[in-house]
Amino acid sequence: MQPVESILLVDDHALLRESLAGTLRSSGVFSEVFEAQEGAEATRVAALIQPTLILLDVALPDASGFEVLPAIRRTAPASLVVFLSMHRFEAYAAKAFNLGAVGYLSKSMPFDEVLMALGRALQGERVLDPQLSSQAVSELLGHARLSNIDAWPKRQLDVLRGLLSGESVASIAAALGIAVKTVESYRSKIFRALGVGSAPGLLVKAREEGLDLLIPQSAKRGHF
Repeated sequence: MQPVESILLVDDHALLRESLAGTLRSSGVFSEVFEAQEGAEATRVAALIQPTLILLDVALPDASGFEVLPAIRRTAPASLVVFLSMHRFEAYAAKAFNLGAVGYLSKSMPFDEVLMALGRALQGERVLDPQLSSQAVSELLGHARLSNIDAWPKRQLDVLRGLLSGESVASIAAALGIAVKTVESYRSKIFRALGVGSAPGLLVKAREEGLDLLIPQSAKRGHF
């Protein structure tokens, strides 16, 4: 495979990013390797260099990769985006594909497998960490609730965040300055939307599907 124009590596862990960037430079696949450590910087760099491929982390200091991707696609519409994350959740992969990414890979994959996957992505394939279930990802992609969390009202997201933090209904109501009954109403909507019947069930689902990073970063700033 001939070297392509460029790759932008977006990760806030400096040592890991520098190590991966060095390995990418020596791989012979990419002619140029650029780096960014947060979402805003990645968007600026992508707009400037229009990279062929962007390797994007999910957890970034200023926003999740899920929030960064739409901005990147606006500023660098021709760039292919592959997520490279420490999180192995089918829900994250489905979210990534739903937003227009062409791949979702894990940092625990051997580098040669990551490199081969990037090569396939450059050839037009959609690539997925082999430890994740492609069937489960496809099913999630067809399920309406997958992409609905970031479209929820901010108050509902605030309540979800409080519940995920283990806060009681009364504590959430006090922190948000709203009535207990209002919190209870939001809690019922959240349970129905996510297919759970209780707070413990919600916490189990959160652990299994990594709900925290599916909540927009802007909704995480506040009392909790």
